[in-house]
Amino acid sequence: MADQIIVATFNNSNAAYDAATALKALKDRGITDFKPRAGVMVKKDDRGNLSVLESKERPLWGTGVGTVAGALIGLIGGAPGAALGAALGATSGLTGDAVMAALDSDFVDSVTTEMRPGMTAIIVEADEKSTRPVDEIVKLGGGHVYRQAA
Repeated sequence: MADQIIVATFNNSNAAYDAATALKALKDRGITDFKPRAGVMVKKDDRGNLSVLESKERPLWGTGVGTVAGALIGLIGGAPGAALGAALGATSGLTGDAVMAALDSDFVDSVTTEMRPGMTAIIVEADEKSTRPVDEIVKLGGGHVYRQAA
């Protein structure tokens, strides 16, 4: 594996924060199988709206995510999420069609079906040589992992 968009969904924010802390520890320990570049944590409220849970005081990685992951956030959140996804996504010069073509429909369907109201997701863009470290962390928190090549 190489450049990936990794989405980990959790039933509650505490499990997501614990997983984010463990993922940060992988980076801090210099685990070569997982090198995050950007990430964000979002929660879907009871109405289906997305909000960013990370703040400047508790950043995940960087200040946001790239264009493709931003588009994914928009798809997860529907119309309100589209504005959030656009705000978080970096400008890369890609057209909207190119960004949407980069997202595999099965991947998007799996994530949007899984991401029910009340759930929290960590969305990370990373260089991942082995899936094992991330899979073990997410499994420990009772979450599910979805991946797509970036």
